[in-house]
Amino acid sequence: MATSIEQHSNDAGITARVLYLLPFALALVLVLWLMSGVLRAGGGSGMGAYDYAAFGALPASEDGRVKPMDTVARNSLLQISGKQSLVEEMLLAGEDDNLPAIVWLAEVVSQHPNAQQRAVFRIDDPDVLGLMGKTVDDGKYFSLAQILPSMPQVEEAALQARRLPDDERTRFQEHVIGLWLNVGLVYELQFGMRPYMLAPEQTGQDWQPLFERGAGGQSVQVTRAARGRASAQTWSDVATAYAQEDAEGFNQRVQAHAEAIRTAGQPGAELNAKGVMRKAAFEQGFNAYRPFAKGIVLYTLAGLVGLLGLLLRPVLPEGGYKAVWRSGVGILIIAFLLHTAGLVIRMWLQGRPPVTNLYSSAVFIGWGAVCFAIVMELLSRLGIASLASSAVGVATLFIAHNLAKDGDTMGVMQAVLDSNFWLGTHVITVTLGYSATFFAGFLALLYIVLGMATPVLDKKSSRLLVGMVYGTICFALLFSFVGTVLGGIWADQSWGRFWGWDPKENGAVMIVLMNAIALHARWGHLVRERGFMCLAIMGNIITAWSWFGTNLLGVGLHTYGFMDGAMQKLMLFAIANLVVIAIALAVPTKYWVSFRPSPKPRNHDQGQITPAG
Repeated sequence: MATSIEQHSNDAGITARVLYLLPFALALVLVLWLMSGVLRAGGGSGMGAYDYAAFGALPASEDGRVKPMDTVARNSLLQISGKQSLVEEMLLAGEDDNLPAIVWLAEVVSQHPNAQQRAVFRIDDPDVLGLMGKTVDDGKYFSLAQILPSMPQVEEAALQARRLPDDERTRFQEHVIGLWLNVGLVYELQFGMRPYMLAPEQTGQDWQPLFERGAGGQSVQVTRAARGRASAQTWSDVATAYAQEDAEGFNQRVQAHAEAIRTAGQPGAELNAKGVMRKAAFEQGFNAYRPFAKGIVLYTLAGLVGLLGLLLRPVLPEGGYKAVWRSGVGILIIAFLLHTAGLVIRMWLQGRPPVTNLYSSAVFIGWGAVCFAIVMELLSRLGIASLASSAVGVATLFIAHNLAKDGDTMGVMQAVLDSNFWLGTHVITVTLGYSATFFAGFLALLYIVLGMATPVLDKKSSRLLVGMVYGTICFALLFSFVGTVLGGIWADQSWGRFWGWDPKENGAVMIVLMNAIALHARWGHLVRERGFMCLAIMGNIITAWSWFGTNLLGVGLHTYGFMDGAMQKLMLFAIANLVVIAIALAVPTKYWVSFRPSPKPRNHDQGQITPAG
């Protein structure tokens, strides 16, 4: 008997140690996975005999910013195909694996025959396909060789459509303009009009293109800046070697072109060129690593582990639940650190605060929500804050991924926004208000969903969750109000007026008022827990409108970003939140699974069923 008890004690001890070490083992696996990604990104894209890594690291200037050719390739291919690599539909005979975008760019700039045969142009509109003599049965991806016979008709339709105001164009007209512009983009890449490859020879000079349009825009000619410049000749040699499929010569000429950039001009310009090349090479590695794509994976995993822990909490032993909880929070912290590293690197590459456009605002809003969640989760150990932040993290990074299709996410800013002081004060402050409002709204959504459908919420956890939402809304009100006031001061300096009832300004005020309404309703006892949570969910709708909806209107001084076709998604998001609110208000809490009254004990004495006690 004693031996049996001792064996049971030993087994329990082993189980406890395994459960204790499980989160650390999982964290180690994830860290090794992330580190392996660093090694792969640093290894570049050798792709056999061709040194595409060195080619992709060459700096060039496009849209006012110096960037590596790898970024030019990714952004250009993303614009015309919606992809950042050559996927199955774009591969040629004998190619059996996805190829990086830099391969396609090398083919384009060298005028290699493959460039005309790759089906990289995505065409979704059936009327545009009809204009080309194609149907939807022919697929969505087409090559330049397939498009060129129909280019006179495409160009004529596009030029006619461009004469119309944006809000009067049909879907066909928008898509035919897009196709025409995408073909023009490839034409400019092919004939050296973009990106600008000629590095400055003196400090303060701008980068210059190799070629420019000739008289009438129907031909190209060498620019005056390119005549006699060493980097112009070395770049021409790079393209020639690739067109001749001379891998060794290509690699040598890529190095020669890099050296021509490093040694161009005066000593000051040379020093600056070296710094530009180092930053371009680092950006290439950042592109290859794709930290935010890995962040989506980690946030999803953290959310799944957190949800599993919540659902199994009633049946798990205490040690088992702690192990699952620590695992979920550990994954969340790793994802947050990766998210933070991505933000910091973007700031260094761009030389700006973290929020400069819609893309970066999506990345920063998710980061802020996760930051709030980690603090609250470590204080409450409830498991719900980490689950809510995982949802926000996945949603915002996925939104950012789709926004990246609009082009360079670190592009040069409009003149009115070109102020690091106000970007670092007004924009960060008001965006943290967005983050907090969204986080409160997602916590409230979980309160209703988990409360109605699961038994995981008891009175203690319910009160704790309501307190978390309350504290988050207080923070959101403070930062959204201060951020809005700072925005008015910036507007006064930029446009000579503090307030002009611009749609974006109205949206900012709506967020402040929504948070204030929620707090006053709670302070005045106008709503109880359920009503307060519904008001927090309304904050999701108001904030989403202020964030995206005001840009979709296409009017006002704040339309710095635009997502074509996003109105439908925005409306679906609003409707989904309204449906949750309606269901929550329609179903009394006594019917919610978490809040059902416990059945009263029954007394079966003498066959009578009477209340006990």
